[in-house]
Amino acid sequence: MIALILWCGWIVIASLLSQYPFDVRSPYLVSTVGLFVGGVVGSFLRTRWLRGGGISFLVVLLGVTAVSLPIYANASAAVGGLFVALAGLATHDVRTKWQETPPNSSGTTNAKYRARWQAIVVALTLLIGVHLALGSQAAIVLTFPVLVTAVLAVWEQTGLSKRSLIIACVLLVVVAACVVVFLGSRNTWPGWLADSGSLSGARHTLWSDALSLWATQPLIGAGPGAFTPSSELASEVPSLASVHSLPLQVGSELGLVGIVLLGALLVGGLLFAARGSRPVALIATAAWTALAVHSTIDHLEDFPVVALMGGVILGWSGFRTRTSRAFRVL
Repeated sequence: MIALILWCGWIVIASLLSQYPFDVRSPYLVSTVGLFVGGVVGSFLRTRWLRGGGISFLVVLLGVTAVSLPIYANASAAVGGLFVALAGLATHDVRTKWQETPPNSSGTTNAKYRARWQAIVVALTLLIGVHLALGSQAAIVLTFPVLVTAVLAVWEQTGLSKRSLIIACVLLVVVAACVVVFLGSRNTWPGWLADSGSLSGARHTLWSDALSLWATQPLIGAGPGAFTPSSELASEVPSLASVHSLPLQVGSELGLVGIVLLGALLVGGLLFAARGSRPVALIATAAWTALAVHSTIDHLEDFPVVALMGGVILGWSGFRTRTSRAFRVL
């Protein structure tokens, strides 16, 4: 929460320090609100889910799907990856609840009925998630390990130590961001990336323009909204109006201060996701990390529904959970 407040505060300050007027519709602010709202929704959904309900879950699933289908393919694919993680989290809770129900208790019949209904909802979530994720090569690559992680976590009912998990996730995101900076600073774009179709030479131009803009104001950035008018390509092509890389977008417009606060949001999300049991922490941190890595090569921050679903994952895993001793010693 502190990281969210500092992040929003710096966006306001950076706007005041720049030549660009403050805009409450800034993607930085709108996505932050979406993240917070998603956390509340995720907490509510899990509470209902643990009580055997599935209607609220289904309503949110169908509503988010309806919003995601017509938008930018990579953004809807990112939502699909988060759906896969949510299906894993929901499956874990159903299995745990079922194991805790005495076999000869009076509520066994009702528990079986609720478990079957919830299994149908989980299957639908997984199918929609996979369908959406197939719309992007990056999402396919990132969703597959999330799916494998969820299956292993549910099957084994365990996970890595939370300290090791968080360190590994942070390192993965840092490496991804460094690769993007390296590629953006190159004079030429690798041919094999251009041939892939997903990372065309346009990204090289956008990333290079962002690094050039960042160099003019390394500490505080050029201000929210400064990138598009500073880049010839971004200003001429509406579909390329952003950097297509969250770290470079933040660096160029919010400077090193913004990068530090963005890192705080990343780590804060990981710590929050790790509040629950090891299987839940494993699935949630994997999903949060996959979203962060995907954000290094795309402009997902422009779509609040992505932030909303990221918040749902964090809210499901982090709210109303008992913090274990292993977590407290981190």
